[in-house]
Amino acid sequence: MSILDALNRRYKQVQGLLNTPMNQGGGLLGNIPQSALLGSAIFGQGVQGKDPFSALLPAVAQTAQLQQLLTPEKKDRKIVKGADGFNRYEDTGERVFPDVVAKPSEPLVKIMGDKFESEYSKVRGKQEADAYGKIQEKAVQAQENVANYELVNALSQNIETGFAGEQLLNLAKFGKRLNINTDWITKQDPNGNISLKDNIGKAEALEVLQVQFALDKIQKTKGAISDTEFKKFLGTSPGLSMSQEGIQTLTEINKKLASRDIEEAQLASQWEQENGTLNKAVETPYGKMNFRSYINQWKEDPTNRLVDDEFLNKIEEISQKGSNLYDQKDVYKVNGILYRKLKGTDTVVRIGAAN
Repeated sequence: MSILDALNRRYKQVQGLLNTPMNQGGGLLGNIPQSALLGSAIFGQGVQGKDPFSALLPAVAQTAQLQQLLTPEKKDRKIVKGADGFNRYEDTGERVFPDVVAKPSEPLVKIMGDKFESEYSKVRGKQEADAYGKIQEKAVQAQENVANYELVNALSQNIETGFAGEQLLNLAKFGKRLNINTDWITKQDPNGNISLKDNIGKAEALEVLQVQFALDKIQKTKGAISDTEFKKFLGTSPGLSMSQEGIQTLTEINKKLASRDIEEAQLASQWEQENGTLNKAVETPYGKMNFRSYINQWKEDPTNRLVDDEFLNKIEEISQKGSNLYDQKDVYKVNGILYRKLKGTDTVVRIGAAN
């Protein structure tokens, strides 16, 4: 290798050292490049008559020492928690971890009034919706029941015909839909087929079914008829069920009660349309009140009675005639409640209102 090649190689080595990046340290002279310091040291060695290339290693050492002197000593910086909850350096106020995102904090005490008010409104709204829905459902059911009430009336006049048994079974199933216990008249075979029980007289079965229907309907319509009408209907029903005339009268009562359900539903619908909710109190002919209070007053108004005094006197008279047949038809009273034992069987059915 020639001397020129050796010098060129050593020059490139030194040039690589001189291309060292800028120092990133702090301090007043911290921005002086290491290359400048190294070049100055090599130049100083050359001034002293030394070979600049042989002086490379001493110059590097000298540069490192000077760099250390020029770089300020790092001290532990005090960290404090800022008002925003982030850790910050006390001397500059800079965040220690600037990339951290704050997590929303929850208050120690929450004001739940709005939430409770909202939940209360939901509950009250559901209650009102349920009350309104039940009134409308009763009206729909009443319209459907009228056909069955008419069937009882027609059957009472044709009880000995060939189709009477089938119609009695249909009435028993109708009672089941009303949650009336009609198991006393029906039986079920292993295949699930339902039929009438043996040895039960058709006329007797119809009389008991009719009084069951009447008692059920009267009690379910209690809030929509006057107290006088309610008590009179309940008290006369057992006696009315003893004769064909009484059965027809009970049919008339049941149909009137069904019409009252429909009338109440119409009033409820009108109240909602005009006032928003059934629970809202408004001025009425009976004072300021909500819908339920209004109905309680409305039903007692003589102008809104379901039947007149003449009809009440009529059912009282027919019922009295029927009650004279209790002994003949095996009707007896236990603890103030009337029961009827079906002839030729051990079946006993309640035909009076429970106390």
